[in-house]
Amino acid sequence: MSPAASPEALAADWSGQPEPDVFRLKEARRAFRIFWRLTLASMQGFTNQRLLGWVWWLIDPLALIGVYALVFGVILGMREGPEGAAYPFFLTCALVPWRWLSLATRRGGAAFLTNAPLLSSTLVGRRLVMSSQVASASLECLMGIPVLLVFMLVYDRPFTLELLWLPVPLLVLGVLVMAVSFMMCPLMVMLPDLGNAYDVFLRVAFFLTPCVYSLERIPADLRDTYVAVNPLAGIIEGIRRPLFDASPPLWDALGWSAVWAVGLFVVGHWMFKRLGNDAIRML
Repeated sequence: MSPAASPEALAADWSGQPEPDVFRLKEARRAFRIFWRLTLASMQGFTNQRLLGWVWWLIDPLALIGVYALVFGVILGMREGPEGAAYPFFLTCALVPWRWLSLATRRGGAAFLTNAPLLSSTLVGRRLVMSSQVASASLECLMGIPVLLVFMLVYDRPFTLELLWLPVPLLVLGVLVMAVSFMMCPLMVMLPDLGNAYDVFLRVAFFLTPCVYSLERIPADLRDTYVAVNPLAGIIEGIRRPLFDASPPLWDALGWSAVWAVGLFVVGHWMFKRLGNDAIRML
């Protein structure tokens, strides 16, 4: 941990309460300073332990896109959209948000485990610890945005007004990321095998979500049920359609995703509040 985020420095910024009162400006400012220091410390810890440092934030999404484009686009001959040659861009539109989901929920879910000394030695709020881990992963995933822009130029995709719809599915995805992180954070302390089980779940969910294929490949008689039970379907399509097809999101599918995200957020926040202290005592 960097000196700026040492337990002593964080304790000096903290008012002595286990959770900040966000309705009071002074305490909210202190909470934000702690949150920002924790976020930067997490990002610095990643870069300082690697020879190439922040360059890995760009290499990782490019490698992921390259492998999937080779396997599904070249070897298996997958084609989507009117131009089959644009399949790498089709993949990129899904892999960038998927990487955000997987990286942020893994890091947020493991926040108590990776910050056990901090939680046991200071009165830093547990929500700040968890949300700072999610924020650091989210900032790292921002490196995927230049990749998307480059692909739009390479494949001559227009910058249309439909791109203004992108914040809507991204907001729904952000709520879902926080919901899963809230649920996973205390449970990963109480259930040591949960981290491995979650990795398996993500691998299965990736292929059950329209990432390497479009939603149109789902049989028409099953499509409505599919988008209703898969909260990621509407999100991925909602992000891909403005970028790849220059069209607005599918609002019915995105609506189901929003219902799932808000519902899971309520449940996850309740679990975090109910189990958080017990999990910290188990560290």
